[in-house]
Amino acid sequence: MAEWGTATASNDSLDTTEVSLLLERLNRIELNASGYFAVHLHLSGLRQPHKQPHFIEIASRTFDIIVESNDATLFGLTNKDLVLICRNVDVDDVDSVIEKVRGLFSEDPLTELDDNAFEDRFSTWYDLSNPEDFAAFFAVLTDLAVEAEQRLEEEARLLDQQQQLGEPLEPGNLSEINKKLQGMRVADMIKRQACLKVSQGGGGELVFFELFISMGDVKERIAPDVNLFASPWLFQYLTETLDRRLLAVLVDDDFEELAEPLSINLNVSTVLSRDFQNFHRAVDGNTSKIVVEFQIIDIFADMKSYAYARDSLQERGYRVAVNGLNPLSLQYFEPADLASDFIKISWGPEFTGDEEESRMIEMREVIAKAGRESMILGRVDSEKAVKWGLGLGISRFQGFFIEKLVQVIGRGRGGGAKSA
Repeated sequence: MAEWGTATASNDSLDTTEVSLLLERLNRIELNASGYFAVHLHLSGLRQPHKQPHFIEIASRTFDIIVESNDATLFGLTNKDLVLICRNVDVDDVDSVIEKVRGLFSEDPLTELDDNAFEDRFSTWYDLSNPEDFAAFFAVLTDLAVEAEQRLEEEARLLDQQQQLGEPLEPGNLSEINKKLQGMRVADMIKRQACLKVSQGGGGELVFFELFISMGDVKERIAPDVNLFASPWLFQYLTETLDRRLLAVLVDDDFEELAEPLSINLNVSTVLSRDFQNFHRAVDGNTSKIVVEFQIIDIFADMKSYAYARDSLQERGYRVAVNGLNPLSLQYFEPADLASDFIKISWGPEFTGDEEESRMIEMREVIAKAGRESMILGRVDSEKAVKWGLGLGISRFQGFFIEKLVQVIGRGRGGGAKSA
């Protein structure tokens, strides 16, 4: 029967446990290792932009076909490495899956094959029935355990530094903070940011205004001495409360008179809640004016719930956007599979350092395949970012620089930007 390691481990204490589980597994099979082999994928060696959690999650899920149908265990370490232990599994089947994972990261130098090199830097295979391979693999795991302990020490040091900036968000103070959120006024903390369709000539048409609650204002008002971002999972819980507060404010708007499309960033669970149903009744026949954005991490946490929420929204006339990607991530999966109306990718100055023509051609092809008309480049902070996006076929932009551009266009026309 197939079994799973905790491939989605979220901190280094789990990482240490994973290495311990691997060592225990080796100890159990040492005297009867016939038919066993291991594959170590060195994803920790990927470039930093390629090591985002959702990329590693996609890589892990690629092994589902092996793990669910065979005597195989996948272990995920928080240094991003993956380790697969198999017994009496067809080597070609495993190799096929590993090549798919290699393809996911094909833009990273780690995946390059050198015919003159003795070893593959991307993956290492061990025949555990061979004593030499067994000993070598055991030694590698021992080193990984030491590294995990060192990371724990570094994490503790960084935590001390964080605590100097504020008490970390934890279950003990979460309830009190959440109660304050439920009772406080949020209307004055709602900000808006324009998404603009920019032409090569410099003109702009408004796509929508994104509404969001300023977390800086939230922290200052209810928890000035707490680091709200110390725990991503507890922070996620708080965002669900903020979703409800935002919807409670918007439900009083007159959507019939709404002149400009709006975008709101919600959790998948919120869209499936009674609060959203109340909001939907207020929107009534004006759903085409509303874009609902989902974060990619929230989507990958429960693909079935996302698909249900997306279909429900689109059937009622809303548009759906997927947020939280970067340009490189479009190469790791088929964005069309998410079936959203918009895909928002985040600009970063690191993308300007790799501008060879062949590279840019590949990026244009990826964006064209994903759908140029659905692409939005977010976090745009300079004219350079806009020119970079236009060069790749992207025409929709959002960010601080776009806000300034909207003001200029508004002054020039004596009003706001024209709606797209």
